[in-house]
Amino acid sequence: MSSALYRKYRPQSFSQMIGQNHIKITLQHELAKGDIGHAYLFCGPRGLGKTTSARLFAKSVNCEKRASGESEPCNECSSCLDIIAGRSVDIIEIDAASNTGVENVRENIIENSRFSPVRSKFKVFIIDEVHMLSNQAFNALLKIMEEPPAHVIFILCTTETHKVPATIISRCQRFDFKKVTGEQMLKRLQLVVEGEKKKVEEEVLKRIIVNSEGCVRDAESLLAKVLSLGDDITADQAEIVLPRSDFESVSSFVTYLAENNSAAAIELINRLMEDGVDLVIFVDSLLEFLRQMLLVKTSGRLENYGIELSSDLSQGIVLLAEKFDWAEIVDMIEVISTKAKEIRQSSIPQLPLEIAVIRITQKVSCRKPDAISFAAPAPSIKPKDAPSVAAPILDAVKAVVAEKIVEPITEKIIEKEISLAEAIAPIADIAKEFSVSDKPLNFTLEDVIAKWPSIVQRLLIPNFTLSSLLKMSQPIKVDNGYIHIAMSSEFFRGRLESPNNRTVIEAAIEAELGQKVLIKGVVSSSVVPVEMTLDYADPDATEPASIGETAAAVLNPVKLDPAEEVMNMF
Repeated sequence: MSSALYRKYRPQSFSQMIGQNHIKITLQHELAKGDIGHAYLFCGPRGLGKTTSARLFAKSVNCEKRASGESEPCNECSSCLDIIAGRSVDIIEIDAASNTGVENVRENIIENSRFSPVRSKFKVFIIDEVHMLSNQAFNALLKIMEEPPAHVIFILCTTETHKVPATIISRCQRFDFKKVTGEQMLKRLQLVVEGEKKKVEEEVLKRIIVNSEGCVRDAESLLAKVLSLGDDITADQAEIVLPRSDFESVSSFVTYLAENNSAAAIELINRLMEDGVDLVIFVDSLLEFLRQMLLVKTSGRLENYGIELSSDLSQGIVLLAEKFDWAEIVDMIEVISTKAKEIRQSSIPQLPLEIAVIRITQKVSCRKPDAISFAAPAPSIKPKDAPSVAAPILDAVKAVVAEKIVEPITEKIIEKEISLAEAIAPIADIAKEFSVSDKPLNFTLEDVIAKWPSIVQRLLIPNFTLSSLLKMSQPIKVDNGYIHIAMSSEFFRGRLESPNNRTVIEAAIEAELGQKVLIKGVVSSSVVPVEMTLDYADPDATEPASIGETAAAVLNPVKLDPAEEVMNMF
């Protein structure tokens, strides 16, 4: 039944077609006026009726009883009956996927088109999946389409229009088929169910519509499987053959995320696994649900850009969208999209989704850049008030360690993207942030600019590349222990901030200014380098020993208080 149902109910007139009104009206006007083109291109996703429309047009144009000014075929004359039965010799259907070569085009189209129709008014060539033709075949087809015989009509069907040469497209009337709406699909399925004299719960039909994604053929194929279960089908019975897309569970899952209830969310995932729910389908529904939430944040209401949900679920999406901001919804979509790819490969299918829950609810990987600020000076901590004052700072340290060290090290070392030495480099960076940013600077931007030639000179002999890099830069700001340095491009900024280069540059700056500093690159199109004259002949200008000692001091910073204990534990 699954292979015959959509053929059994294939539309035999334009009035039976669902959707595609923009195409039906145009074709019917041409038929009614007798203004028939010689080539048509039907484009669009699979299962929307491109081939069916081509056959219907071929039947109408050759109908023996169709009166002038009318467009519908009679479906009673010998020509219509031959086309319906698939035995008309004047309607030539070619599967381009199986006949890609130029020889097939010459034999089946060019040679055949020279002869007049046997019984019909027009000889119609319907070429399905035309984008599969080879370049030579397209060139041969183009020749006959440029100067076609008056009795020939070409109808090209394709799901990938971009693969069809522009020279072919330019010689056709192009019609783009669109996905069918849920309301139109529901009426179609109800008509088929009535024709089969069976009963199916409307909830089952709606589930079929969601799974078919606007594809009529897929919807009718799924309906055929459901109808094979009996004469009166309920939603529970349909689950045997119909993949369940449980948006109620998805709604509950997102509610748990909104409440940061990771335990309940993980419990729901494992309960779905025990019930035999395919997590791949669940995640697809989850992503669509989150997408709808994002659309709600855009317009303030639920837009019909994809799935069609019940009124209760639609209201639920609107209410849930209010509990998240833009960034949180985008972060959830990105995290779950990444984990969706891992579910198919994981030996424990629920594990990637469980990790996603932890990341979202605990904000491990979705933390905003400005979530923690170290701009304010660290308070002095005495033993008696350490538990009350130190706790927030220790929490902040733990958060930074988790965000900047634990997660990157875990992922990158496992994926063998970096070495262990590279992985632990952020420890020094975080230590420097605590040791530098909480101390007031004893110099200004003017002091930095005045010392800039000396800093560049200091790097000249041991590292000519870094010296040249700084020579092209411009200090623009001094703030919270940082010297902001403007570079002319993202490439130069990356070189400036690479761990090894930054350590050497910061050491040179410290040697000149007498205080530990951090540098931060900024891309600017209006960089004005500091004017300077360098002495390339003085080997002592760089004081390599001093730089080496200072670099060692940066890599081995003084003990931190109160973060020292947390760092040592790590």
